[in-house]
Amino acid sequence: MSVPKYSHKTRNRIAILFALLSFFLLLTSSRMVAGIPEQIGLSIMSVLQQVFDTVGNFFSSTVTSITELRELQKKYQDLLKRTELLKVYERDYVQLKRENELLKEQLGLLETIQYEAIPARIIAKDPNNQFYAIILNKGIKDGIKRNMAVIAYQNGIEGLVGRIIEVSSHASIVLPIFESSSYIAARLSTSRYEGLVNGRGSDTSNLVMQYVRKSAKNEIQLGDIIVTSGFQSLYPPEIAIGRVKKIEEPKYVFSLEISVEPILDFSRIEYVFILKDVPKEK
Repeated sequence: MSVPKYSHKTRNRIAILFALLSFFLLLTSSRMVAGIPEQIGLSIMSVLQQVFDTVGNFFSSTVTSITELRELQKKYQDLLKRTELLKVYERDYVQLKRENELLKEQLGLLETIQYEAIPARIIAKDPNNQFYAIILNKGIKDGIKRNMAVIAYQNGIEGLVGRIIEVSSHASIVLPIFESSSYIAARLSTSRYEGLVNGRGSDTSNLVMQYVRKSAKNEIQLGDIIVTSGFQSLYPPEIAIGRVKKIEEPKYVFSLEISVEPILDFSRIEYVFILKDVPKEK
């Protein structure tokens, strides 16, 4: 079989055709090969973009939540402070209301006192080594003098507190009846037997009444009221001191010894009245 022979021009044309075909195939294959990495890169970038967006949104929402939480905490703390302040105002209001009611009650009872009286408030209690002192907020400028009697009201009962022993311009000191250096001329309100009441040095201890004749024993009952006698005394008569708690008849003594429970609870006294020597005008 014979091989066909081509002319020079024909061979050139074939060579050019093959060259163009090779170039086309190379171009096509290069684009396809290059397209694969490009598609993969786009996919990866798309996934990364989503991840970045998610993470960014998470951090953004987290920062926003933290900011909101701080604001809520601040508002909560402000509300707590306002609540505590309201509680303080409420306590102050209740305290002032109670004090006003108590003072009105005391001032109402003041009308029943037979002597001119100066109302005062207890500002301190001092159980020092010498004596138990009750300090009042009234002094010389209010007309207070030494040895003035001091009374108080509890549950509608008038009771003896003590007497003024020291006075300054704006304050005064009361020696209470339960002090051991306090002596009061007294009598039993029912049987009218007289004696001398002495303190025992403590506001929780009973007083003692002495020099009551033994013959009076059968006429004295537990619970009888003991009052001031007013005889040779700094205290006006008929002010309640206490109640008979116990009656004893010591041997080799010619008088009874009566244990007296104070009419007043000294731990609860807040307001008192200081009696002047001048009786009220009727």
